[in-house]
Amino acid sequence: MFKARMKFAKEGRAKYISHLDLMHTMQRSMARCQMPLWFTEGFNQHAYVSVALPLSTGYSGECEFLDFNITSEAVPENALEALNDVFPEGLRAIEIYPLEDGGMKVGAIAWSQYRITWGFEEAVPAGFTDAVRALFARPAVEIVKRSKRGEKTVNMKELMRGLTITEEADEVTAVVTTAAGNNNMSPEYLTRAIAQYLPQYEIPFSAYHRMNVFTADGTPFR
Repeated sequence: MFKARMKFAKEGRAKYISHLDLMHTMQRSMARCQMPLWFTEGFNQHAYVSVALPLSTGYSGECEFLDFNITSEAVPENALEALNDVFPEGLRAIEIYPLEDGGMKVGAIAWSQYRITWGFEEAVPAGFTDAVRALFARPAVEIVKRSKRGEKTVNMKELMRGLTITEEADEVTAVVTTAAGNNNMSPEYLTRAIAQYLPQYEIPFSAYHRMNVFTADGTPFR
């Protein structure tokens, strides 16, 4: 038995699959393509599969990671193609590789890079993009951050970096890196900050797509 890791994308309709349903989908897909999964022993046997930093339902991503155990001595040939042949629409395996040395630890992930799309029914409102740029150029943008331990007011600028904002005909796109792990900040807080500080603008549509994840020193997770 040894550990393997799969990098995969969750896009399109698949972004509405819940985390629990995603786990079931992964196990069923691996069974269909005869991946030699390792199962726990005992009365209630189950395959070990684990997703690093599961996406919120409704988010898409192209840099998702699934760890699993297999009984063979190597990842089967054509495993990538075999999985993609049985995956439902929106799930796509990108890479599968063994974790011979244990691999990078999930707990080392400190940052997530997202693409945020703010969409409008017609054209982008006049002044919206410049107002958003000015808002996040401030040294402090305070918001109430919610977690399992309760609520607290934080300066969200300390939990984000590398923000770029571009405008097209009927949408504005922001690419931003936000804190992950124990100090996680959802990209939705940028949308909430706009609603709080720029209430004159209404955003009818928002979409969130994870592009990459990094360790504390900026190394891409793998």
